[in-house]
Amino acid sequence: MLKKTKKDLVHDTDNQTGFEEEDQQPEVIYHEHSHRKSVFFGTILAVVLAIGLSMMSGSYTSEGSAEEVVANRISKSTLAGETPFTDETNAGITAKDFEVTVGDSGGDAKMLIWDFNSEDNDEVQILVNGQPLKEKLILANNPAAISIPVPSTVTVKGLKDQGGGISYAVKFPNDKVTYYNVVGMNAGNTYTVRPL
Repeated sequence: MLKKTKKDLVHDTDNQTGFEEEDQQPEVIYHEHSHRKSVFFGTILAVVLAIGLSMMSGSYTSEGSAEEVVANRISKSTLAGETPFTDETNAGITAKDFEVTVGDSGGDAKMLIWDFNSEDNDEVQILVNGQPLKEKLILANNPAAISIPVPSTVTVKGLKDQGGGISYAVKFPNDKVTYYNVVGMNAGNTYTVRPL
Protein backbone atom coordinates (compact mmCIF):
# COMPACT_ATOMS: atom_id res chain seq x y z
CA MET A 1 0.00 0.00 0.00
CA LEU A 2 1.19 3.50 -0.77
CA LYS A 3 1.66 5.99 2.00
CA LYS A 4 0.26 9.44 1.57
CA THR A 5 2.38 12.32 2.65
CA LYS A 6 1.05 15.35 4.50
CA LYS A 7 1.32 17.32 1.27
CA ASP A 8 -0.94 14.80 -0.56
CA LEU A 9 -3.48 14.85 2.25
CA VAL A 10 -3.67 18.66 2.19
CA HIS A 11 -4.08 18.60 -1.60
CA ASP A 12 -6.87 15.99 -1.39
CA THR A 13 -8.77 17.94 1.25
CA ASP A 14 -8.44 21.14 -0.83
CA ASN A 15 -9.95 19.38 -3.86
CA GLN A 16 -12.80 17.93 -1.81
CA THR A 17 -13.52 21.30 -0.26
CA GLY A 18 -13.73 22.90 -3.73
CA PHE A 19 -16.25 20.29 -4.91
CA GLU A 20 -18.30 20.54 -1.75
CA GLU A 21 -18.49 24.34 -2.09
CA GLU A 22 -19.61 24.05 -5.70
CA ASP A 23 -22.31 21.54 -4.84
CA GLN A 24 -23.51 23.55 -1.84
CA GLN A 25 -24.08 26.83 -3.71
CA PRO A 26 -27.73 27.81 -3.54
CA GLU A 27 -29.68 27.54 -6.79
CA VAL A 28 -30.84 30.87 -8.13
CA ILE A 29 -33.63 29.20 -10.12
CA TYR A 30 -35.41 26.19 -8.65
CA HIS A 31 -34.12 23.07 -10.48
CA GLU A 32 -31.68 25.23 -12.44
CA HIS A 33 -29.74 22.21 -13.65
CA SER A 34 -32.80 20.75 -15.39
CA HIS A 35 -33.60 24.12 -17.02
CA ARG A 36 -30.13 24.40 -18.54
CA LYS A 37 -30.73 21.50 -20.91
CA SER A 38 -34.06 22.85 -22.16
CA VAL A 39 -32.58 26.34 -22.65
CA PHE A 40 -29.62 24.88 -24.55
CA PHE A 41 -31.82 22.77 -26.84
CA GLY A 42 -34.26 25.65 -27.28
CA THR A 43 -31.40 27.89 -28.43
CA ILE A 44 -30.19 25.25 -30.89
CA LEU A 45 -33.74 24.84 -32.24
CA ALA A 46 -34.14 28.62 -32.67
CA VAL A 47 -30.88 28.87 -34.63
CA VAL A 48 -31.84 25.94 -36.89
CA LEU A 49 -35.29 27.45 -37.52
CA ALA A 50 -33.78 30.85 -38.33
CA ILE A 51 -31.41 29.29 -40.86
CA GLY A 52 -34.20 27.20 -42.37
CA LEU A 53 -36.55 30.14 -42.73
CA SER A 54 -33.87 32.29 -44.35
CA MET A 55 -33.29 29.53 -46.92
CA MET A 56 -36.99 29.13 -47.61
CA SER A 57 -37.59 32.84 -48.06
CA GLY A 58 -35.63 32.64 -51.30
CA SER A 59 -32.78 34.61 -52.71
CA TYR A 60 -34.93 37.40 -54.11
CA THR A 61 -34.74 39.62 -51.05
CA SER A 62 -31.63 41.46 -52.24
CA GLU A 63 -33.02 42.01 -55.75
CA GLY A 64 -36.71 42.48 -55.00
CA SER A 65 -39.75 40.26 -55.46
CA ALA A 66 -39.87 37.40 -57.97
CA GLU A 67 -41.77 39.60 -60.43
CA GLU A 68 -39.13 42.35 -60.15
CA VAL A 69 -36.25 39.91 -60.63
CA VAL A 70 -37.76 38.47 -63.80
CA ALA A 71 -38.81 41.92 -65.08
CA ASN A 72 -35.21 43.12 -64.63
CA ARG A 73 -34.17 40.17 -66.83
CA ILE A 74 -30.83 39.63 -65.06
CA SER A 75 -30.14 38.22 -61.58
CA LYS A 76 -26.92 37.56 -59.71
CA SER A 77 -28.63 35.78 -56.81
CA THR A 78 -30.81 33.23 -58.63
CA LEU A 79 -29.71 29.63 -58.23
CA ALA A 80 -29.71 27.29 -61.23
CA GLY A 81 -33.10 25.60 -61.47
CA GLU A 82 -34.82 28.13 -59.22
CA THR A 83 -38.44 28.72 -60.21
CA PRO A 84 -39.84 32.05 -58.98
CA PHE A 85 -43.34 31.23 -60.26
CA THR A 86 -45.57 28.18 -59.89
CA ASP A 87 -47.73 29.04 -62.89
CA GLU A 88 -47.09 30.24 -66.44
CA THR A 89 -46.21 33.80 -65.48
CA ASN A 90 -43.37 35.64 -67.15
CA ALA A 91 -43.76 39.11 -65.59
CA GLY A 92 -44.66 40.58 -68.97
CA ILE A 93 -41.17 40.27 -70.44
CA THR A 94 -40.52 40.12 -74.18
CA ALA A 95 -37.86 38.26 -76.14
CA LYS A 96 -34.41 39.80 -75.88
CA ASP A 97 -30.85 39.08 -77.05
CA PHE A 98 -27.95 39.31 -74.57
CA GLU A 99 -24.21 39.81 -74.63
CA VAL A 100 -22.53 37.58 -72.07
CA THR A 101 -18.98 37.85 -70.77
CA VAL A 102 -17.67 34.71 -69.11
CA GLY A 103 -14.55 34.40 -66.97
CA ASP A 104 -12.88 31.93 -69.33
CA SER A 105 -10.16 33.21 -71.62
CA GLY A 106 -11.41 30.86 -74.31
CA GLY A 107 -12.14 27.18 -74.67
CA ASP A 108 -15.45 25.83 -73.39
CA ALA A 109 -17.97 27.16 -70.90
CA LYS A 110 -21.08 25.63 -69.35
CA MET A 111 -24.53 26.99 -70.02
CA LEU A 112 -27.51 25.94 -67.89
CA ILE A 113 -31.06 26.30 -69.22
CA TRP A 114 -34.38 25.56 -67.50
CA ASP A 115 -38.08 26.48 -67.39
CA PHE A 116 -38.41 29.14 -64.69
CA ASN A 117 -42.20 28.72 -64.51
CA SER A 118 -44.34 25.67 -64.03
CA GLU A 119 -42.88 22.76 -65.95
CA ASP A 120 -45.06 22.38 -69.07
CA ASN A 121 -42.68 20.57 -71.46
CA ASP A 122 -41.99 23.44 -73.87
CA GLU A 123 -39.39 22.51 -76.51
CA VAL A 124 -36.44 24.54 -77.79
CA GLN A 125 -33.51 23.98 -80.10
CA ILE A 126 -29.98 25.11 -79.16
CA LEU A 127 -27.73 26.34 -81.96
CA VAL A 128 -24.08 27.37 -81.60
CA ASN A 129 -22.69 29.61 -84.33
CA GLY A 130 -25.70 28.68 -86.49
CA GLN A 131 -25.16 24.90 -86.14
CA PRO A 132 -27.58 22.73 -84.11
CA LEU A 133 -26.05 21.54 -80.85
CA LYS A 134 -29.32 20.18 -79.37
CA GLU A 135 -31.99 19.42 -81.97
CA LYS A 136 -34.75 19.23 -79.34
CA LEU A 137 -34.52 20.12 -75.69
CA ILE A 138 -37.58 19.77 -73.47
CA LEU A 139 -37.42 22.52 -70.86
CA ALA A 140 -37.80 21.34 -67.27
CA ASN A 141 -37.32 22.90 -63.85
CA ASN A 142 -34.17 20.81 -63.50
CA PRO A 143 -31.49 22.67 -65.51
CA ALA A 144 -29.93 21.07 -68.58
CA ALA A 145 -26.15 21.63 -68.88
CA ILE A 146 -24.70 22.37 -72.29
CA SER A 147 -21.03 22.86 -73.12
CA ILE A 148 -20.44 25.76 -75.50
CA PRO A 149 -17.30 27.19 -77.06
CA VAL A 150 -16.04 30.62 -76.03
CA PRO A 151 -16.35 32.88 -77.98
CA SER A 152 -19.58 31.89 -79.75
CA THR A 153 -23.13 32.88 -80.54
CA VAL A 154 -25.73 30.67 -78.89
CA THR A 155 -29.29 30.76 -80.22
CA VAL A 156 -32.29 29.40 -78.34
CA LYS A 157 -35.03 28.72 -80.89
CA GLY A 158 -38.62 28.01 -79.86
CA LEU A 159 -40.01 24.73 -81.24
CA LYS A 160 -43.14 23.82 -79.28
CA ASP A 161 -45.25 25.85 -76.87
CA GLN A 162 -47.48 23.86 -74.53
CA GLY A 163 -49.40 26.99 -73.55
CA GLY A 164 -48.53 30.24 -71.81
CA GLY A 165 -45.46 30.95 -73.96
CA ILE A 166 -41.98 29.47 -73.92
CA SER A 167 -40.27 31.00 -70.92
CA TYR A 168 -36.83 29.95 -69.78
CA ALA A 169 -33.79 31.03 -67.81
CA VAL A 170 -30.15 30.72 -68.86
CA LYS A 171 -27.23 30.78 -66.46
CA PHE A 172 -23.54 30.78 -67.20
CA PRO A 173 -21.95 29.55 -63.94
CA ASN A 174 -18.61 31.18 -64.84
CA ASP A 175 -20.44 34.52 -65.11
CA LYS A 176 -22.74 33.83 -62.09
CA VAL A 177 -25.57 35.67 -63.83
CA THR A 178 -29.02 34.33 -64.72
CA TYR A 179 -30.83 35.71 -67.78
CA TYR A 180 -34.64 35.43 -67.91
CA ASN A 181 -36.15 35.24 -71.38
CA VAL A 182 -39.08 34.18 -73.53
CA VAL A 183 -39.06 32.95 -77.11
CA GLY A 184 -41.85 32.49 -79.65
CA MET A 185 -42.32 29.42 -81.83
CA ASN A 186 -39.86 29.40 -84.75
CA ALA A 187 -38.21 32.54 -83.33
CA GLY A 188 -34.85 32.74 -81.60
CA ASN A 189 -32.90 34.61 -78.94
CA THR A 190 -29.14 34.99 -79.22
CA TYR A 191 -26.52 35.04 -76.50
CA THR A 192 -23.21 36.43 -77.76
CA VAL A 193 -20.66 34.77 -75.46
CA ARG A 194 -17.28 36.46 -75.13
CA PRO A 195 -14.27 35.87 -72.88
CA LEU A 196 -13.13 38.50 -70.39
